[in-house]
Amino acid sequence: MGSEVAFRDVAQLVRDVVQPEEAGKMPYIGLEHIEQGTLRLAGWGYASDVSSAKFRFRKGDILFGKLRPYFRKVIRAPFDGICSTDIWVVRAKEGFDQNYLFYWMAAHDFIDFASKGSEGTRMPRAKWEHVERFKRPYLPLPEQRAIAHILGTLDDKIELNRRMNETLEAMAQALFKSWFVDFDPVVVNALRAGNPIPEKFAKRAAHYRDNPDALGLPEDILRLFPARFVESELGPIPEGWEIKQVREFAALKGGQQLSKKYIKDHGPVPVFGGAGIMGYTTISNATGFVITVGRVGAYCGQFFRHIGEAWINNNASLVRVHERKLGEWLYLALRNANIDVIKKGAAQPFVANSDIECLPILWPGSNLASKLSEFVSKMRALQDHYVVESRTLAALRDTLLPKLISGELRVKDVEKILEDAV
Repeated sequence: MGSEVAFRDVAQLVRDVVQPEEAGKMPYIGLEHIEQGTLRLAGWGYASDVSSAKFRFRKGDILFGKLRPYFRKVIRAPFDGICSTDIWVVRAKEGFDQNYLFYWMAAHDFIDFASKGSEGTRMPRAKWEHVERFKRPYLPLPEQRAIAHILGTLDDKIELNRRMNETLEAMAQALFKSWFVDFDPVVVNALRAGNPIPEKFAKRAAHYRDNPDALGLPEDILRLFPARFVESELGPIPEGWEIKQVREFAALKGGQQLSKKYIKDHGPVPVFGGAGIMGYTTISNATGFVITVGRVGAYCGQFFRHIGEAWINNNASLVRVHERKLGEWLYLALRNANIDVIKKGAAQPFVANSDIECLPILWPGSNLASKLSEFVSKMRALQDHYVVESRTLAALRDTLLPKLISGELRVKDVEKILEDAV
């Protein structure tokens, strides 16, 4: 346990240069696709989206963002593909475990070491020649694998929570769409009453005619919906529903810039930018039922929700809901609104707060909007639980990581902690 090993003896840098046209339909990963500090891939593009030379990587390779390394953009590649040349492709050398190497490189002491040796002021880039000198205590291969297993178990649980939240979000979206876009309960009621159904909903009517119990709504909920359609400027809508504007339910307010020194990877208060949560802090400029919208850039017009304290940064706006009980309904209504009609600009698209406030929105009445919010709130409670749990697990992982790979803690010492956590 007393000997040390240098990074150069553990890792090899892979520079397999490829032109995008040679890569066919392979996935492309740029720095913009890797989340900051979470060790997670947020998305990807394709080789056809880019033009200059890239690096080829294999599934399981470590991808490390060398531009502004303090952003801690580190992931394990989930598939074969190509990536930006501002990303290192790294593989473990013989005698060292690839997953262990990933956590070596994800540890904050390695990130700090890479950052201190970066070149450039405005766009600092980590230098391989510098990080090669980073040292850790040598650990035998079985212990490396055991450490990677422990930390990987925490990451697996975080990923499971993320997938659960995606499923819950899809369920909430599907419920809103069924009630307030496809008008399924109104179609069912119209069929029962023998009322005419617009051609737009003919297929849905045929489905429910052949499967009268398919909707599965309790009768007391079904009775809240009308049984007839009327024409409107938005096309056929349920009788008695109104077309209103967003400003009748909420007011928009621009966010405020927060210095990067106050933004961390973890913390009690999420910081919302144009693309959602961009970090965490300890201060807030919004609280309660928080809806935010990206107002500039590629993500303008995207909505996000949060309950509690939050900081809304300058690339986003706060949608301050007038009535808390309508919050979930309004959030989903905004997610389904046609934001594209009010986007401005080409190179740098943006949406104005005043234009969002004037967007038309279909109002089903307080009873139905509140009932939708009530149902969705139960799903959100589960989502919020998974989010908090994942933050706790990520903090535990980042606490155990340096202690395990430095030898300060042994695997057997943390097995009980892991059992309690997952």
